[in-house]
Amino acid sequence: MEIIRLVEEKVLSVAAKVLEVLEGEISYQSFEMVLQEELNGLGREIQKLVIEELDREIKAGKARKKEWHVVRKDAKDYLTPFGMISYSRTYYRHKKSGKYSYLADRKAGIEPNSRVSENLKAQLVDSSAVTSYENATVELSRYNSELKLSKQTVANYIKEFEVKEEPAPEEKRKVAVIYIEADEDHIKLRGKKKRSIAKLVYLHEGVFGDKRKRLKNSKHFSTVNKSPDQLWYEIAEYIELHYDLDSIEQIFLSADGAKWIKVGLDYIFDATFILDKFHLNEYIKTATAHAEKLRSGIYLGIRSLDQEKVLGALKEAHRQADCVARQKRVIDTTRYIKNNWEGIEAQVKHPEVGCSAEGHVSHVLSARMSSRPMAWSAAGADSMAQMRAVRANGESVKEHYLARREEAPVIVELKQAVRRELNRLQNKKPLGREDLSNIPMFNGPDSLTRKALRGLSSCLAV
Repeated sequence: MEIIRLVEEKVLSVAAKVLEVLEGEISYQSFEMVLQEELNGLGREIQKLVIEELDREIKAGKARKKEWHVVRKDAKDYLTPFGMISYSRTYYRHKKSGKYSYLADRKAGIEPNSRVSENLKAQLVDSSAVTSYENATVELSRYNSELKLSKQTVANYIKEFEVKEEPAPEEKRKVAVIYIEADEDHIKLRGKKKRSIAKLVYLHEGVFGDKRKRLKNSKHFSTVNKSPDQLWYEIAEYIELHYDLDSIEQIFLSADGAKWIKVGLDYIFDATFILDKFHLNEYIKTATAHAEKLRSGIYLGIRSLDQEKVLGALKEAHRQADCVARQKRVIDTTRYIKNNWEGIEAQVKHPEVGCSAEGHVSHVLSARMSSRPMAWSAAGADSMAQMRAVRANGESVKEHYLARREEAPVIVELKQAVRRELNRLQNKKPLGREDLSNIPMFNGPDSLTRKALRGLSSCLAV
C-alpha cells in the first residue's frame, strides 16, 4: 500500500536531510525551518494519498456500484495546515435521485466548494482570539508562505464561530452560595456613531488563593448581539443544568446597576442585587470634585443606611456647583443613588461580597476589543466576545469552532488495507532498515552525527 511505503521512504529522507543540515554547520533556527519544511512535505503527501486511496476504495466498493454512477474524475486544490495539496477524486451521480457528489470528499468531511481545511480555519480563529487578524495569519505562515491568507478571509471565519452546546454533567454541584458579577465594554462598530456594548457576565462559587486570588469554578458569558433577556435566560439555564437548586441558599448579583444587568433579577430566582462599590465611588467622587469636604458625610450616610443624609449632602454639593456641568454631575449621582439604594443597602449588609467585574472586563474583553483603535462588524464583535469568554473559561476556541460542523464519518474503508500492509511489514525487516545503507552520510569517516544516526537506526531495529 502506497501510504506505508511513503512513510517508510520519507522517514529516511528526513533523516538524510537532518544529516545534511548538521554537517553543514548552520544555525539551529535554519535547521528548524528546514525540518518544518520536510515534515510539512510529508504531511501533504500523506494527505493526498489518503484521499486518493479512499477514492479508489469507494469506487471499487459494492455499495457504490449499486447506488452511484461514475461521471468523471476531477482535480482539487485544498489548503491544509501542511500547505496546499492537489489531489484527484471521482465525481458521481446517484442512480435514483440524480444528485451529484464527490464521495471521497464527503467521506473525508471536505465541504463542497471549500478550498481551506476546517483545521486550518480553526487554527486561525484560535490565534485571532489573542492577536489581530493580520498577525494571526502572519504567524501561521511563518514557516509556510502558502498559509498566508487575507485579513478579510480570517474575519469571515470569525463570523462562523459558535459556542458549542455544553452537555449536562453527570452530577450537579451542591453549593450554598453562587456569586454573579457583570459589567460591559464599550466598542466601536462600523457604520455606527455611538459606541456599542459588549456584555460580560460571569458566575463563580467564591474566591480562593492567598497571594493571587482566583475564582472557584467560574463560568463566563459574553455577547454583543444577544438581548439582555436572551443572555440571562442562557445563564439561568446553565445554573439549573449544573447546580442542585435545593442546596443553594443565596445568589448575589454584583454590578453597576445598568438596566440590562438588572434584567437578570427577573431570571435568577431570589437573587440579591449588590451595587458595585467601585462604580458608586466613581459617581461620588465626580459629584463632589468641587466640594470634597462633603464626601465624608455621604459615605457616613451610606454606612449608616441613612438615605436622607446622603441626599442632603448631595443637595449641598449641587448648591455649591458653580457651572451647569458640575450641577449635572451631582444630579446624575443623586439619581444613581436613588435608583440603586436597595443595592447599596445589600452592599452594607454583605461586606464580604466583592466585585472584580471592572478588572475582568479589562482582561477578557478590552485587551482584544477596545484597548487599541479598531472598529468591528456586529457579527465579528459578537463572535470575538464569545471567543474571549471561551478562553476565560479555560476552554479551547479551536474545539468550539470545529464543533459547529457535523463530524465527518469515520474512514473505515482504509482499515483493512492498512492492516494488511502493516502485517506484511512486521514479517519483513524493520521500518527503513534495509535502506539505511543507501544514505551517503552513513559511509565515510566517523563523526558525532554519524554515530548519532547509527544509534537511531539501532533503536528502529528493536
